[in-house]
Amino acid sequence: MGILSTILGVWGFGVGTSIGVVIGYYMFIYFQPSDVKDLVVRPLVELDTKGLQSLLPEIPLWVKNPDYDRVDWLNRFIEKMWPFLDKAICKTARSIAKPIIAEQIPKYKIDSVEFETLTLGSLPPTFSG
Repeated sequence: MGILSTILGVWGFGVGTSIGVVIGYYMFIYFQPSDVKDLVVRPLVELDTKGLQSLLPEIPLWVKNPDYDRVDWLNRFIEKMWPFLDKAICKTARSIAKPIIAEQIPKYKIDSVEFETLTLGSLPPTFSG
């Protein structure tokens, strides 16, 4: 019984798959959707501002709105000044955090809390506009 069911299973799979592929091919070729409309292609110049923004929502703001300021100069400045800004910001953060931590140490019965190193990283933040 095992050999017979194996032969019928393989034969059924082979015949069923090939018949399914042939039927699928002819359905794809002969049955075209009837509700498809041809698109009207118009130049972008004919559209108004709202129409363009609805078509292209991912355009940067400085392209959509000419009053939007670009801050590439600020990014370049921060990139050059980042090592110095990093040290200054970390020093300020330490000076602000030390008294707050010293105030909280007796509550939690901790001996001391010290910063070994504090850094904001080697890559500066960037501003988009």
